[in-house]
Amino acid sequence: TEQTIVRLGVFLLFTVEAEQTMYSSEFGGEVVMGCRFSKKATQPNSDLKVTWHWTSSGLHQELIRLDNTEDYSVPPKYQGRVKLLTEELKNGWAKLQLSNLRINDSGTYQCLVQTTDGTDYKTMTLSVKAPYKTVTKRIERAEQNKVLLTCESEGYPKSDVVWTDGNLQSQHPNTSFVSTPEQLFKITSQILVSSSEENNYTCSFKSDKKSTTFHIPDDLPTPPEKSDAVIIVVLTVLIIVIMAAGGILYYKRKGNQSDILDKPIKLITLPDNHKQARDANYSKKKENF
Repeated sequence: TEQTIVRLGVFLLFTVEAEQTMYSSEFGGEVVMGCRFSKKATQPNSDLKVTWHWTSSGLHQELIRLDNTEDYSVPPKYQGRVKLLTEELKNGWAKLQLSNLRINDSGTYQCLVQTTDGTDYKTMTLSVKAPYKTVTKRIERAEQNKVLLTCESEGYPKSDVVWTDGNLQSQHPNTSFVSTPEQLFKITSQILVSSSEENNYTCSFKSDKKSTTFHIPDDLPTPPEKSDAVIIVVLTVLIIVIMAAGGILYYKRKGNQSDILDKPIKLITLPDNHKQARDANYSKKKENF
């Protein structure tokens, strides 16, 4: 019928278009992905359904579902990180905001819009990267007048590490990596060089062109000075002497006290004249009684 033909024509006219097909953002950052639907409803959320899905490596997850209401549902593991910008619906936009981005947020996102005028969807991809922003360096002395130079950084995806000296000659590093709990790559690269030859060595992470340079011998760890060693020896000897002197003094005093206790007590004997006078005084006192 004519009404059916009109209805079918309106249905065919309803389309959804992706704002862009590819998005790229940084680890820990935020991204807003959007799709535009052609028919604006008189009442923005009346008979409007919006669903966002994520897929990657065979995994599938529904992120957002809005069903004829201003409220929408979000899976528990995405709570606080996923948001539908409902204020944009009246303008014909279904926009998904994803914050505190993780490496495993990378994948394909599908924006599905359903109205009484029709249903359509579009897909787009998101790539989350973590630049190698900071390169740390470390120098350790090794055997046979050698030093071990180490540079280290974290990022995603995995990056090649290149070493060159001051003459732009390539070095052959020992490079390894481990995965962090945040799914970043912690890359450690090392070379062994002579500590007696003046040279510069630059460690570069190719993916983000971040680097650090070692200056030999200026960056070598300073060995303890001889004067410091002499002071340490002198102080040690002085402490030993003081302790020995204190021990000797202690035992000497203890020995003197023992000698005093061991000496016999001598009784004082009075001369005879003193004894006679004492006896006479005693006899007089006795007669008086």
